Amino acid sequence: MTSDNWNWKNKDGSKSGLLYESGNWGDVLKLLWLIETLRWKGETNARVSYFDPFAGDVSYPLGRRTRFRLDCCRLDRLDPVARDFIDRGRWPSAASAALAMLGSVEVWDAEPGRRANWLGQPGAAVLDGDDGFVLLRERQPDEGVWMVDPYDLLADWRDALPGIVDKARTATVLVYLYNRSGKNEQQFRNYRAFRNALDDARGELPKRIGRVAADAFLPQCHHEMIFLPSEVDCRSGGVEQVMERLAAHAETVNLGVWRSGICDS
Repeated sequence: MTSDNWNWKNKDGSKSGLLYESGNWGDVLKLLWLIETLRWKGETNARVSYFDPFAGDVSYPLGRRTRFRLDCCRLDRLDPVARDFIDRGRWPSAASAALAMLGSVEVWDAEPGRRANWLGQPGAAVLDGDDGFVLLRERQPDEGVWMVDPYDLLADWRDALPGIVDKARTATVLVYLYNRSGKNEQQFRNYRAFRNALDDARGELPKRIGRVAADAFLPQCHHEMIFLPSEVDCRSGGVEQVMERLAAHAETVNLGVWRSGICDS
């Protein structure tokens, strides 16, 4: 099944144009981690750049379930980055949050309509290319923040991971993945192989992985964020503190998932 004949539809009839629900628990976690990372980078860098070769759309319909998730998390940490979107009934993409914070971003998406929407955003540079992974691989090193969030990284991780880890020596990289290891033995083995390869490739450089259940009732899958600070950022100080703050954000979202399983809406 492809996005050509189906995409997620909220119960109010609004569509995100995605194969999954925008504003899910993973999106909440991703936005919190991105905001924290950009703020941390801004403490030691006069100018922070942002590169996102899988940017998605500018924003998505904010469904009732997303509002419920935010209430369960009791979040105020999204202000003021996402408040303008939320007040207009929209959920911002990660790149939109970065644009609101930094004033400029470099983005790409495989879907032409989404790229066209980005062309209308002041401060957003839409890159030329045909494949996000090619753009990632050919990107010249910089000391910015890179977001890697393809539709299903674990399906292609053996080809993608070496380049991601290599780029993360220069840039600070955030990676999203959907962990299906609770579904069956094959998925579990694939995920464990990915984690072992990540550990080996990263070596002594630190990383932080945050995880929340995709569903509070029967959690067979998990949303995960991976924080890979660059060598320069690791030497600049404060990396242990920011990893603790990222962990606290994951705990906040996890508590929201727990609350949603106790009293649903």
